[in-house]
Amino acid sequence: METNPTHEARIVQLENDLRATQAAAQKYKQDLEKLRQQYADDLFAERQINKELRTESHRILLDYERLRVQKGGFGLKMLFFSGWGGFFSGALVCAVYFLFLHPKADHVVAFTRFRDAHLFKYELSINQGQFGAVEQDLKESLNMPENAAIRPQLEFVKKIVGAARRRCE
Repeated sequence: METNPTHEARIVQLENDLRATQAAAQKYKQDLEKLRQQYADDLFAERQINKELRTESHRILLDYERLRVQKGGFGLKMLFFSGWGGFFSGALVCAVYFLFLHPKADHVVAFTRFRDAHLFKYELSINQGQFGAVEQDLKESLNMPENAAIRPQLEFVKKIVGAARRRCE
């Protein structure tokens, strides 16, 4: 039986390729083993670091507890003092508000608003002798619900305008 030289060359080439592939597979197995070992080392190092951090955290908590006991409840004292400080600050602000800013009653505010809106118009009308227009506007203002708090003042002004009209006629 005779062998074909092209088949022998092909077989030799395939055997060489097989040996190269086996060598590459062996190299990859070694690389994989190195990576596994490195992962195991890194995992061990991470666990050691976590253990050290837990130990340090526990030590800090114990130190804090000892310090808190030595200081005799520093946190509660500070909470007590800040509460009283807030109370006195609030009381001071309220006192300043009521002593210096004087909150105004509703009728004072309503009359001030009415005066600002109508005083100039009424003065001008009275100077021009148009007492009837002023009295009519005052009658309309008496019936408005926002002027209910100042109804006595409006009636007083209406009577004064009526008296001035009668005197001028």
